[in-house]
Amino acid sequence: MTSKHWALVSGAVACLKAAAIGGVLLGPESTQAEPFTRELAFPGYSGFLNVPSSTVLPRGQADVQWSDQGFVNGRYRYNQNVSGAFGVFPYVEVGGRVIWDETHSNCYTEGCGIRDLSANVKLQVPLIPQDWFTLAAGIQDLGGETDDFEAVYLAAGRQFGPLEVTLGYGDPKSTVPRYLDGAFGAVSFKPFPWLNFMAEHDSQDFRVGAGVTSPQGWLPGGLQVKGKVMAYDRGEYADDRRFASIGISIPFGNAGTRPQLAQGAPGPGPVPGRESPASASTGLSARPTALEQKPTEANTSTHNTDVARIMGVQLVEAGYERVSTASVGDTLHVRWENNLYNRDERDALYDVVRRAQSVSGAHKQVQLTLLNQAIPVVSRTVSLEGEDALYTLGAAFAPGGILQRGNEPEPDWQFEGSYGPTWKPRLTFRPNISSGVATEYGVWDASVALGTELSASLWPGALVSASYNAEFYSSEDFERGGVFYNDRQRTDLIEAEIQQTLRLLPWAYTAVHAGRYAFDYRGVLNETMVLTPGGHHSLAFVGGYFRHQDLDDFTRRQALARYSYYNPNWDVQLDVYGGQFFAEDTGVRVDSRFWFGDYALTLQYKNTDAEFVSLGWVIPLTPVKDRQFKYLQLQGDADWSYSVQTRINEDKNITSFGGAAIVQSANPLREVYFNRGRLSNH
Repeated sequence: MTSKHWALVSGAVACLKAAAIGGVLLGPESTQAEPFTRELAFPGYSGFLNVPSSTVLPRGQADVQWSDQGFVNGRYRYNQNVSGAFGVFPYVEVGGRVIWDETHSNCYTEGCGIRDLSANVKLQVPLIPQDWFTLAAGIQDLGGETDDFEAVYLAAGRQFGPLEVTLGYGDPKSTVPRYLDGAFGAVSFKPFPWLNFMAEHDSQDFRVGAGVTSPQGWLPGGLQVKGKVMAYDRGEYADDRRFASIGISIPFGNAGTRPQLAQGAPGPGPVPGRESPASASTGLSARPTALEQKPTEANTSTHNTDVARIMGVQLVEAGYERVSTASVGDTLHVRWENNLYNRDERDALYDVVRRAQSVSGAHKQVQLTLLNQAIPVVSRTVSLEGEDALYTLGAAFAPGGILQRGNEPEPDWQFEGSYGPTWKPRLTFRPNISSGVATEYGVWDASVALGTELSASLWPGALVSASYNAEFYSSEDFERGGVFYNDRQRTDLIEAEIQQTLRLLPWAYTAVHAGRYAFDYRGVLNETMVLTPGGHHSLAFVGGYFRHQDLDDFTRRQALARYSYYNPNWDVQLDVYGGQFFAEDTGVRVDSRFWFGDYALTLQYKNTDAEFVSLGWVIPLTPVKDRQFKYLQLQGDADWSYSVQTRINEDKNITSFGGAAIVQSANPLREVYFNRGRLSNH
């Protein structure tokens, strides 16, 4: 098979080296200056009509468009196109394009014309003042086997008020003369922010066009709709045709709207880069409605014990569970379990501190202890004396553990309560998708199911859960007799297990699981994890023994070591697995996540019996704050992901859904106890 959807991932991986260098030079707080051009050109990179611009999309911005222009076999044709680009780091843009003639035709038996997925990578040179010029280099159609559109280019530009001028040079791999084959240039004139007139010479042909953009703020969530028309062209290869595109610009993630606790000692003024805690878009409770202000002179005699009791009642009414509060000197102690802010538990920390600040009385600080499955996980000491910003004075793992002696005694709790019973069932829904993208069998083949998980807490560290899958759609190639039938979403019980987690030390956990896994296997799992004091690094063992439920002599063993790293400044995660995977293939697997608030871009590399790469997204399918009922909680998947994977570095790019598979619980240690690995101590 010669499909190339791995090229999109390869391009993204290739850009990370340059991105890392740029990150070191610029630092975590650097920001990119306002770029000149934010639209996508027809080939899928940021630019004008066919000519690339000298800037990239800002970090966290995603643009997706449909267009009808294709340059195939030396001439322009009307082809279906879907392209997209993403600002993965400052000064780094990665994207791709799918172009096709026939949507469902089998290229082997029926013929399908062009069907190709290509990658685009573009890097802008940092540290050049924009009042001098901007400079960018890029690759179109990076990697792959057929290289239908491959070219490298360099573009320099300068802005003069509403006028932007770009000059550059391109070198395509194709021997057929085409755009970006030599010197090119473009001029853009924006009389209004929503209107753009463009003229360009793409090294072969001269074109004129216009683009429109919906004004900022007209659509919710920062979305903008964009359209573009190529109205005039003249040249040897233009064929006097008109092309158009329509797309949408999406600010990916919500990191900029999320207030969080700051680190360090209080200082004057608000925390840089943090929005007001009253931001309505976060879904966080900035101030409780019942107690709006700090105590006045009329109630300063209120005993601190009453303050602790009021705080506990307030948290239970808000929906928190296993709440305990106490007053000791000038410190208000709060211990609670969060099942409201399931996207990011740091939101619960902020919400509880804000509530403590509003009822603090004579308390100068609050000591927080976050529980998960009734096990103390992390401790935070936060000053209550700041008005505009809340500062973390101390952060650590909660003391205690079955192997630790001399634990600090707990305070005498003056309030204990919970919103509903501790065994409350939780029902989680998620779509599960298997798909093939831009293969010789179709542009997009898929099998889609509704996954449902029911879980309940039994006693500290004990959890019982079951997951069921119900397929409700499949394309022809995923139906019985189809080429992808074995990789479909099955309708069956995926997993049913009971687990017990033990906190050995404040920074060491182990969990034992037993039950049914991967549809057809009964077995046991163990996950043991050790963290560094800051929580940025961890080492883990993920192992298991499984026996097929119908074939008694068919067993599988899994034994994996995992190293994990989390950088809170960039909100980037890296996991490296090595050992024997579930299918008993041996090798390595590297998973990475680039977070933008509750959303993430994922890149993955696998090397066992074969090499695989994938590109994907993590999208929360539940509100920032989930709804609680007394005896049941309904929620969506806060960590839903979709990715495209394929085999690389072989003569034929055979579509594959396997390789380096890991069987683990639906409720592993990091997800249940450590906020998906993002609950570091500094």
